[in-house]
Amino acid sequence: MDEANKRSRAYAHLSECNLCPRKCGVNRFETTGMCMIGAETAKVNVIAPHRGEEPCIQGFHGSGSVFFSGCNLRCVFCQNHDIAHQRNGFDLTPEELAEWYLKLQTVGNVHNINLVTPEHVVPQVALSILAARDMGLRIPIVYNTSAFDSLESLQLLDGLVDIYLPDFKVWRSSTSKRLLKAEDYTTTAMESIKEMHRQVGDLSFTSDGIAKKGVLLRHLVMPGKEDEGREIMRWLAENVSRDLYVHIMEQYHPDAHVGKKRRVTRQGRVGGGQETKEEVRYAEINRAVRDEELGSVKDAAVKAGLWRFCEPNEGQFHL
Repeated sequence: MDEANKRSRAYAHLSECNLCPRKCGVNRFETTGMCMIGAETAKVNVIAPHRGEEPCIQGFHGSGSVFFSGCNLRCVFCQNHDIAHQRNGFDLTPEELAEWYLKLQTVGNVHNINLVTPEHVVPQVALSILAARDMGLRIPIVYNTSAFDSLESLQLLDGLVDIYLPDFKVWRSSTSKRLLKAEDYTTTAMESIKEMHRQVGDLSFTSDGIAKKGVLLRHLVMPGKEDEGREIMRWLAENVSRDLYVHIMEQYHPDAHVGKKRRVTRQGRVGGGQETKEEVRYAEINRAVRDEELGSVKDAAVKAGLWRFCEPNEGQFHL
């Protein structure tokens, strides 16, 4: 790995930003694009050992999670919307980030460095990993992403990331346009996940069951969208790997903009006057996921040939 080349490429990305499919093309040293984050620093909300991940990621001591503020998606149901959409947090340079990674390793005794929602700050992340390695970082790097990444940014990370932890959220472009505010999400996720798997392969573990390298794919089952989940499982089995480690997640709950009420004014049918009504936003997903919806996605995954599934209550040993 040519570290000098990676550093120069990181700065080039920031000068004409193409880090995600939105390809804003802005010079982030002077202004910002969709993610509203500049070039010199990354905005971070929380840095701490975290025990809310999959058992093989959090392990015995926790995952060293770094929650980045800002996002290149606008998911209407985002469960971290105060971080992702409101950009709450503090600014850190790549060198300061690297110092935090070392603190997590030495003081927190964590199993990995878990970079959460880093798609829009990949150059800063790459620079921070290179700096941390020079300082003595030796635990795996986890890239925890929505999969709305450009191939250019993933190629910058090649050789720097040990574990990719992507979501594959939805299948139809009409759904991603309405719920993620990104019409081209699905085709992007397909390309991104295939590139991640090309780099690190199927998930492998240490002798005590902690993930050390590979892809762990997440799919959050959405109410009324189980047919999209089934299509995603079939595509993964046929186009990525039947040995892919998959977490079919059931913890969806209405959040962010879902279920909020708004007043809508429409032209009345009688007399031509205006009518004002109150309606619930995104009412079609304003409920919990049903057991049969979750079960149908799991059944489709098994039928497609997938067999390595993450269960939230599983022990520390894995195939």
